[in-house]
Amino acid sequence: MGFSVVYSGGGVIDKIRELPYPHFSKFTEPFIRGRMLDVTASKQVFSDTYALPYPTEFLSVAFATNNYCVGDYWELSLDGVKVCETIYTKELPESVSMGNSFGIVYPLKPNAQVRFDFHNITGTEKKVWYNVKFLRKKL
Repeated sequence: MGFSVVYSGGGVIDKIRELPYPHFSKFTEPFIRGRMLDVTASKQVFSDTYALPYPTEFLSVAFATNNYCVGDYWELSLDGVKVCETIYTKELPESVSMGNSFGIVYPLKPNAQVRFDFHNITGTEKKVWYNVKFLRKKL
């Protein structure tokens, strides 16, 4: 048993290509920056910041810890704009993507600040890992 697919030029698929940026990426090379925070046993916010010297398109962020605690949460800001706010930790690692399955991206200028804040509400010691996935021009 088999099936065939027929595509008529100028149809819905071509209309998707006409959507304005940032509905589709301009860049093609994936780049993932992984970071780790040592969170001490104190009730405070632990922050990590960095910047990339070239333009990028933000796709997603993934988070994990070795000690999930009810009440702790994290936030992510891109160039001063909070894109993930009060994301409570769950019992499993988590990934948050921008847009939808069509691939909406969040454009960033060169040297845009990426800021990750972990709110250690419970005051327990832990390791926190986060990965930020970008697209960039081929280097």
